[in-house]
Amino acid sequence: MSITEFKDRVNSLLSKGIHEFSMSLGVLAQIENNSYEIYAVQSNTGAYVPGEKYALGESYSGEVFDKQKSIAEACIANSPTPLHHPLYRSLPLESYIGAPIVINGKPWGCVDFSSMAQREEPFSKQEIEMVETLASELSQLISEIE
Repeated sequence: MSITEFKDRVNSLLSKGIHEFSMSLGVLAQIENNSYEIYAVQSNTGAYVPGEKYALGESYSGEVFDKQKSIAEACIANSPTPLHHPLYRSLPLESYIGAPIVINGKPWGCVDFSSMAQREEPFSKQEIEMVETLASELSQLISEIE
């Protein structure tokens, strides 16, 4: 697979997630040494670009990565745990869904979708399964080029 085809497929999966979850931001991030690096991004805001790095800190993405499990939060402001997306300071996000990316059995990063709008309803079991399926598809794509 060419790098152009790879990027097109990754961007297509991120766009699908944005549409399916009614979010404004979809990010594929590689996480290493407490650093969150944007590997690919689809955004209605155009605010972020691949290659940007952020401190992981206390974030939903960090929890997804550390615990290797999906997280879905419909209203971050009302969350009992004060965890935020690494980009929260510059773009206050209010809803988040993310799943871990695993390459050859090793944690690699995460895929997450977020929005500045709160959701009226919590994420459904089907939506959580969908983000996990997207993560699996992205994991497979990445393993093919690495």
